[in-house]
Amino acid sequence: MPTVQRSSDVIEAHSERAVMAGIAGVIVLAIGLVLFVFRGDGMFTVLAMLLLAGGAGALIYAGYCALQVRKVTNYDIVCPYCSTKVSLLTAPDRDVSCRSCLRMIPIVDGKPISVTQVRCGYCNALNYYSDKTIALLCEECNHEIPISRVDGQTSHSKFAVVDDDKTYELRMIAFEHATDDLIAALQHTLALNRNQVKQMLEELPVTLLTGIPRKKAEMLTAQLSSHGASCQYLPLN
Repeated sequence: MPTVQRSSDVIEAHSERAVMAGIAGVIVLAIGLVLFVFRGDGMFTVLAMLLLAGGAGALIYAGYCALQVRKVTNYDIVCPYCSTKVSLLTAPDRDVSCRSCLRMIPIVDGKPISVTQVRCGYCNALNYYSDKTIALLCEECNHEIPISRVDGQTSHSKFAVVDDDKTYELRMIAFEHATDDLIAALQHTLALNRNQVKQMLEELPVTLLTGIPRKKAEMLTAQLSSHGASCQYLPLN
């Protein structure tokens, strides 16, 4: 299933192409003009004309990319967790991640649905769930929090906390696509910049964290898997 595109990402891509093509066009035009002016007996005339044509073409392409920025559409939704506005190209057909609070915005029929607050009975931390939530783990202590289901059924998460005194190593072994959501989640988790994360993704399998408790490893595995990454955690001897 294709990723829901954000307006800001499309605008950034068009703008980047416009700037790069514009810079290249100016440089090529300048070189072509210099060769044309100092063509001497004409030995550089053909090369100068080719450079001038190429530079003009690059500038035309830069202008085209700049025009595409103005054609980008906005479909705004508001994150029910932190009230941050998220701009998309079209109405989403699945849940969308919020880059502000890093939670998945529950989507039904192209619109966000409301979320309900609940306190964890173990650590009193505030958590949220929606009608789409199957099982809820506390964001602080990772214990499972019972929630009310419309169908009256009770579901349990395989990532619920398990008492374990061992420490673990979290490794990423594969990912579907290096989406902006995955990169943002890794930046937030590892405190790295965007280029460092991209370089790390080129060196799979790679160790993300080491010496962490099992509940944190399970929580991060679940979070990253929602962005298309495959992770595993192994106990340290």
